Amino acid sequence: MTAADYQALAEFRYQIRRFLHFSEEAARLAGLEPAQHQLLLAVKGHRGEPTVGDLAERLELRHHSVVELIDRLAVRGFVRRGRVGADRRQVSIRLTRKGEAVLHKLSRDHRAELQSVGRELAAALQAIVARKRVASSRRETCKAS
Repeated sequence: MTAADYQALAEFRYQIRRFLHFSEEAARLAGLEPAQHQLLLAVKGHRGEPTVGDLAERLELRHHSVVELIDRLAVRGFVRRGRVGADRRQVSIRLTRKGEAVLHKLSRDHRAELQSVGRELAAALQAIVARKRVASSRRETCKAS
């Protein structure tokens, strides 16, 4: 790893953190905790109605943490639970109209932010990928010599 590699990684991390900071603040302004926003997005982005297990995997959270998030969102009318077929152990989650509305607004705001800062984020990622390719090419050249 060279100094330039570390600089590229640091820049990428900075750009990700800037976007995440925006996202967290946007969620709070909409009256949600960031994890609640992420759950709403995971529900909407899932093919079909996700189960609690599906959401735990997508959010990289423990099952009981996802249940707590769902409980809070259900009380506020953002999500609704359903049963998966005859298996009473599995619960599916769907957005309500209220959940759809708040997620729609947040998603529009996020897309606008990405249109604004997306080039910088993509450039930071490209710098890392390009440095990796250069390093790999140098190693292969050295091995061939």
